[in-house]
Amino acid sequence: MKQLLNLLLALAMVLTLSFCNKDDDPKPGDKDPTDTTDTTSNVVKLTPEQNKELLQTIGVQFVNEMSAMQQTEGIQALTSFGLLVEGEDDDPDPGVPNQLMKINKAIIAFAHGRISANQFGALPVALRTDDDDDDFESLQELFDEATGTYDWNAATEEFDYTDNSSDKIIFKYPTPETGTSNNTTLTFSNYSSVEIANPIDEEYTGDLPTSLDVELKLDGVTQVTYGFEVDYNSEGVPEKVETALFVNPFTLSVDLTNNKSKIGTGVDFSNGTKTLIATSVEFNGDFSDAAIEAAEEDEEKLKDVIHDANFSFTLLDLKMVADVDFANFYPKVYNLDTYYDDYDGNTDPKPDLEANAEKLEAALNDHVSLTTSYVSTGKIAAEVEWYTFVESEEYCCGTDYSVELGARMIFEDGSKVDLEDYLETGFGQLEGAINDLLDQISEDIGEDLEHIEF
Repeated sequence: MKQLLNLLLALAMVLTLSFCNKDDDPKPGDKDPTDTTDTTSNVVKLTPEQNKELLQTIGVQFVNEMSAMQQTEGIQALTSFGLLVEGEDDDPDPGVPNQLMKINKAIIAFAHGRISANQFGALPVALRTDDDDDDFESLQELFDEATGTYDWNAATEEFDYTDNSSDKIIFKYPTPETGTSNNTTLTFSNYSSVEIANPIDEEYTGDLPTSLDVELKLDGVTQVTYGFEVDYNSEGVPEKVETALFVNPFTLSVDLTNNKSKIGTGVDFSNGTKTLIATSVEFNGDFSDAAIEAAEEDEEKLKDVIHDANFSFTLLDLKMVADVDFANFYPKVYNLDTYYDDYDGNTDPKPDLEANAEKLEAALNDHVSLTTSYVSTGKIAAEVEWYTFVESEEYCCGTDYSVELGARMIFEDGSKVDLEDYLETGFGQLEGAINDLLDQISEDIGEDLEHIEF
């Protein structure tokens, strides 16, 4: 049986840095991490443990940044808005549209780490559906009907509506929500859309959003802005989505691309001028219907669909870059058997899994590269070397054999350490910082979040 799925998952692991290996014994080629002898240079080179300390410091710094974002005045003001709206027995007249609440909740969810930057970037697509309103037919109609000014009335505990003769939806309310002064102004404006097919929700035949602006001011100072622009193809599929979020002093931009030659995403998340996260994932190739249909009929032609892929990830001072030469990698591995079930009565010939493992390992090391470095110094933290091995597992009626994939990190001093072993210990400070953040989130949202363990 051809294990195409397993091989594609191997590529996915490259892009997500998620590796799995159950073998606890030293791997062939591993070097004692305590041996830091350098006979070729007097330059001090970082050991695995020194790199681990730097990685942990970077991780703790990022956790602290996310904690700070949750405590910003902008997030607190958006939280107050949500509590006021959801605390009412009935929606205000003419009602707070669910789509506006989706935006409010999504910003808060991103700040609390409950959704990823890419999920947040796809928010405009989610606005075209409303699971809570069976009569929802048009975003433009909904927006037009809701335009006006809504002033929070502390005495009646509801919003008072006034027609403002504009194309804006304006909410004025107190922050914190228990206050008596409407010191917060939340404005939704510049909504635009296009009438086109909707392949995501066939029941919705209305307009699709192309742009929207959101601004929140607290005591006259802009604390939050949000906006997006969407381009669609003739079938209603988004080809380009650009999203920008500002939560003083944090900024987030997310770009999603989906066309016939490129599929990718780019994220930039910063605090002022300091980059916290920057990611780029890009697949280049021929994503036309004809090419995809041909690949579905003939697996070998998948190389004609995906030509190459690249990935970069920057977390504060740490940068990871991966390159996949898919067009040359795939033909070498797509028809390799990587699994065999030697059950009682199986008459199928057993493939040479050891030989196939060697071929897969060679192809990975030739065509898939992954390097980590430090932005401030340009120093290489580690490069990744792929390895494979055949694992067997006995069960009642026979034995399963499978080719497994692993990775070892090659550090500047020449040390080689298995990635899973490297990540298992020595990150207690980072683990504690993350769990402290989870405790803070639990208190904010009223839910118990489990602690993590490395």
